[in-house]
Parts: sequence; C-alpha cells; structure tokens
Amino acid sequence: MADREFIAEVEQSRPDLTLVDEIAPEMTPPEPPEKGPRRRLFIVLGVIAAIVVYALAFDYTNVDLAQVSSETRQQSLTRILRALARPELVTYDQERVITQLDVSVPCGAPTPVTSSGGISVSPACAAPGGIITISGSGFDAGERVTLSFVPDTEFDITLPLRTINAEDDGTFSFDATVPNRESENTQQIQVLTEDPIGTWGDRVEVWTDTNENGIRDPAIIENGSLDVTFDARLPELPGVAIVDGSEVVEFISYGDGFTATSGIANREIAIPESEFAPGPTDLYIEGISGEGGTTTVTLAGPDGFDTTGWRVALYDATTTELVEVTGVSDLYQLSPRISETTWVSLDRIIETVFLALVATSAGLILAIPLSFISARNIMQDISSTVTNLALGVISVPVGGAAGIALSRAARDLTEPLRSSWIGDVVGIAVVVAAIVGIVRWAVPPVEDEPPTRRKKIAHRAGLIGAGVLGLVVFVLLSDLLGRFGTAVAPNMGVFSFLGEFFATLGEIFSGLTVVIATLAGAGVLVNFASKAGYSLRHRLAPAVLKPLNLILAMVAGGIFALGVMAILDWFYRFQSTTITVFAPLAVGAALGLALAIRGMASGQVNVGLSTYTVARTVFNTLRAIEPLVMAIVFVVWVGIGPFAGSLALTLHTAAALAKLYSEQVESISAGPIEAIRATGATRLQTIVYGVVPQIVPPYISFTMYRWDINVRMSTILGFVGGGGIGLILQQNVNLLQYRAAAVQMLFIAIVVASMDYLSSRLRRRLV
Repeated sequence: MADREFIAEVEQSRPDLTLVDEIAPEMTPPEPPEKGPRRRLFIVLGVIAAIVVYALAFDYTNVDLAQVSSETRQQSLTRILRALARPELVTYDQERVITQLDVSVPCGAPTPVTSSGGISVSPACAAPGGIITISGSGFDAGERVTLSFVPDTEFDITLPLRTINAEDDGTFSFDATVPNRESENTQQIQVLTEDPIGTWGDRVEVWTDTNENGIRDPAIIENGSLDVTFDARLPELPGVAIVDGSEVVEFISYGDGFTATSGIANREIAIPESEFAPGPTDLYIEGISGEGGTTTVTLAGPDGFDTTGWRVALYDATTTELVEVTGVSDLYQLSPRISETTWVSLDRIIETVFLALVATSAGLILAIPLSFISARNIMQDISSTVTNLALGVISVPVGGAAGIALSRAARDLTEPLRSSWIGDVVGIAVVVAAIVGIVRWAVPPVEDEPPTRRKKIAHRAGLIGAGVLGLVVFVLLSDLLGRFGTAVAPNMGVFSFLGEFFATLGEIFSGLTVVIATLAGAGVLVNFASKAGYSLRHRLAPAVLKPLNLILAMVAGGIFALGVMAILDWFYRFQSTTITVFAPLAVGAALGLALAIRGMASGQVNVGLSTYTVARTVFNTLRAIEPLVMAIVFVVWVGIGPFAGSLALTLHTAAALAKLYSEQVESISAGPIEAIRATGATRLQTIVYGVVPQIVPPYISFTMYRWDINVRMSTILGFVGGGGIGLILQQNVNLLQYRAAAVQMLFIAIVVASMDYLSSRLRRRLV
C-alpha cells in the first residue's frame, strides 16, 4: 500500500510518467500454476509403487503378527525379559529346605501325613495316573518351588513333577499327575525351596566340602604341609599332578616320565620325581603313600599359602590314565558375594576396551600417512616425466632389495654386541653419538659459502651412512628390549605384563627393522633415479631421449606387471612360466610403451591422480569387508583370542580412518596453501604448515569416534573367537543363561555410554 502511495505522488509531480500501470502488474504476485493431470498421475503411480515395495519388503522379512500373539512365544519372551532384567551380579548361597508329605498310591495304604509347614496334599491317595492337588502358603512372592515324587524304592531317586513360582500373596497350587508307581507303603511328595543365606549387612561364611570327605579341610597351609586323601588304591607306579584352576603347575612321576592320555593333565608330560626342584614359594608334592584302598599325597609349601581352588590328580604311570582327581582343600566363601559372572565379565570388558584401543592406535598410525595419498587436492597436481617415472618404477624393487640386504648386514655386524645387554647399551650409545655427529656435519645450520658439488655428494653419502647406522640402532634396541623384558617379567609378580610388553616391543622393533630398511632403500634409490632422470633430460638430445624413454617405459611396465603377477600367482598357483613370466612381461611392456607415447605427447604423466584412485579403491574394498569376516581369517592365522580381533579391527580402522581423514584434507581451505606455495615452499613444507594445522582438530574427533565404534565392534568379534566380552556373551545366550548374559550386556552398555560421554568431553576440550 505504501508503495502505491509513493507511485501516485511521483505521477502527480511528473505527469509524463505512468508508473502504476507499468509497475503494478509486476508487483502483483503470480498465480500458482495449476496441477495438471500428468502431475496427479505421477503422484498416484508413486503411491502405488511405494505400496508394492513395502509389500515385497514385508514378504521378504516374513512379517507375521500371528507369531507375536502366540501364547507360548509370549511366555518365553516374558521369561527372557525377566531374566535379562535381573543380571546375575551377586551370588547368594542357598539353603535347601525340603518338606515331604505322604501320599498313598493306590488308596488303601497306611494313612499318610498330608500337611506340614503350610504345605498340603489333597486327596491323600490316588490311583496311578490320577490327579492330586499340592498347595502351599507363607512363601515369598515369586519364590521358586520344585515339586517331586519320591517313590517307595531302595534307590535314592526322585521323579520331577513341576517347578513353579509362588504367587504375589505367597501361595501356590498345582494339580499333579501321580506317576505309575504302586506300593503298599506310603510314598512322598517332596517340596524343595532354596532360601538365600546371609545379607550384605550380615554376610555368612559358607563351607563347601569340595573333596567330599565330610571333614572341614583347611584352605591355608599350616606347619609347612597338607595331606590330600584319595579313595583309590596307590598305583604301583603313580604320577601326581597339581592343578591351579586349569593350569598344570607340577606333574611328577614316581617312575619313568610319561605323557598323560586322559583327565585334567591330558597331554602333559610327567617328569621323574628326582628331576624336580621346587622353588621357595611353590606348592609342591612332598611325598605319597598308600594304605588299603586309600592314597595320601602330602603337599608342602610356605605357611600361609592359600590352596583354595587347587586340585590334585592321581595317575597310573603304567597305563598313563587318570585314577582320581580331588580338591586340595574345601571351599570357604561369604554369602552374599560378587558373582563369578561379574568378575569374568569385568575382566572381558576391560580386555574389550584395550583391544579397541590397540586397534585404534595401530589403525591411526597407518591411516595418517595413507590419508594424504588418498586426498585429491594433494595428489591431483603431482605429475612426472616419462623418464623419471620409468626410472622410479625400476628403482623400487632394486632399492627394496638393497634395504633388505642392509638390514641383514646390520644384524650380522651387531651379533658380537648382542651377546649381552651391556654390548647393546654401549653399541646404542656409540652409534647414536656417531649419527648425531654425521647429521650435524651433513646439515650445518649456517654455511659461509655455497657447497661445492663434491661437498654435496659427501653430505648425501654421510646422510645415507647415518641411515644405515640407524638400522644398527634398531637392531640393538630390539635386542635390548627383548632381553630386558624376558629377564624382568618372571620377577615382577602382578606387574609381569610390563616385562612382557617390553619383550613384545623388541619383537615389533625387530620386524620393523626390515620394513623400514626396505622402504628407506626404495625411497633413496627413487630419489637418485629422479635426479638421474633430470640429468638425462637436460644432457641428451631429443633424438636420443625419446627412444631411451620408450625402452625405459617398457622395462618399467614389465617389472610392474611381474610384481602384480607374483601376487596373483601366490593366490592362484598358475604353475606356468608362460602365464607368470612371459605374458606379464609382454603385457607390461606394451602398456608401458603406450603410457610413454602418451606421456611424451602431453609432456607429463599424472601420477598423483592414479595413486589417488588406487588408494581410494583399496580403502573402499577393505571397508566393504566386515571386521567379523576379517577376524575369522586372523583367528586361523594367530589363533583364538583378542590378538586376532585387534588385527581385524586394525585393518578395518586403517581403511575407515584413511577415508575420513582424506575427505577432511580435501575440505580444507585453499587460501593458506596458496599463500605458503607463493613463498616458494616445497610440497612437504606446504603440507606441514598449510595442511596439518587445519586437520588436527577433526583428526582428533574422528579418532575418538572410531575408538567408540571399535569398542562396540569388539563385542561382536568375540562371536568368532576374536576375544573380548562377545565370546562369553555368545556362550551364555546359547546355553540360555540369560541372567549371566544380562551381566555382559550391562557392562557393554555402561562402557559404550561412558565412551560416548568421555569422547564428547574430549572433543569439546580439544577440538
């Protein structure tokens, strides 16, 4: 409205203008286009297509609501959900309360006792197959009651009838079918309940007669010895094994050595008693004797030694078979207590978290350098001449072989020093000092005058020598770490894992020596090849350089094709020289020739984009393979356990993080990079000062997020033997132990929630 008034004022002041007629139509909003019949038809067809798609989806997923309303399935679901809602975190020992009531089968037997302690049976007699009602009151709500029939027989047997739970008012009633057991005497209906012993405010010590001798055997050694009695005759040539949990600690023979063929020490080797020398803190066998039908094994050990959970197995050395196994002592525990399931689950969830940590750390180390070669903006402008590319391809296997030879030479040269840890320490100190001196000489901070060509060559030779000496340091360091870890681990008690960690680091360093030498040798030779290519291009005439490029490209293509075929031959075993040698040489040479002709025509070969494409393809392939499948392969390679799971997660993590990291590199701001390049910085300087500062925060965020993912994925890897808590979760589910499975599910939920909270806090502080 205000616009129209303004236009009217303008027209009054300028009669020659007619703005209303010209502008007003433009100010009128356009009318929406009418929806034509075609649009309506497309909407109808879209709705029909959606209905068909979802109908197919329901058909393929077998959606059946009749199963949901099944009473049997609802009862099973209720039982499982109630078990999952009551995780077995705490163990209460149970006191068995047995009530027996008389019943006559058939009628006519003596008058039975049909009521006791709030439990009754009605009627008091019945024919076989008849119905009697068992009732009770005064129970706790939901208390478990086991009903059985005890027949009149000389054997101690019971026939189960039903296990039920008391109602909310503490009562129960059950119509039982009388078994076909006739007797002139009264028979019994047995009602069994189990009451928990103790409370957290008043815990009670519970004794379990482990060796079933009816005597309270002590768990702690007093006066230096302890007798263990077997209800078995002493073999002529006995063997005795001491077992802690499932580990055979000591296995001796009172005759010749033998290998057990059964029982708890199966496949273990018994050594003659005369060859055994116990340590001052060991539990060991002091002697064995027999009298009549019993055998007594005397154990000795330091006073105060706790034998809870230890067992002794008696063997016959003549037959190599197990005679009997029994507990060393009885079991004394407090009720209630933290359940064994809880302790096992806690141990496995810690294993799961550390498994994920190792996999994330190893994957991070691999992913960071790989992320740069799979970033398009970093790789797209990397190109090379045909000469440099061909010489570089040829020099890679030669340099790698030279690096391997140098690593072996370093190991051979340091063998005298590796005879003791003193030699390792002295050798490392001397070699490191030599490396520092060479580097300071070869890379001076300030030079008064430009170095001569001879001096440049000497400096480069010195740096190469420093690299070779670095291999010597790696060899000595790996030996020192292994020697140190192996020596200290047995003497560190509960901290023995630290010694094992150093020993494992020594093995890792030893393997890395070969890898680093191979990569360094290939890198150094490629660098020399690049400089040689530059020299050839500037010194040779085009008439000579072109045929030389063609020849070099054919040789490089043949070498590359041979390398690819060697990998394929390892998988498929072609067993044909034509296929494995001549064919790849011919194909590779032809491809190299074609690439050289095209490269010489354009002047450059775009190496960066090719590398980028190959890297992205490899990462996408690895990410497409589930870690569960990878874990199956690694379990075959390294055995069942968390190591297999960590290797599988490392491979998948490296591929996933490399992709995430590279996409972050591709999305950085180009301004800082262009500014740094304008100063004449090299490619490495551009990455260090222009790229790295922009990617550090998201790299941290992605890494913590991946650790969170790996914790959750670790639980699944246990299903195929990849370690972690998943293995016992699967076992408990398969055994229908839902209360135990609920403990593992609770720990998983707590850890995942804690990881999410921790990672969000760290991202807020660091990112």
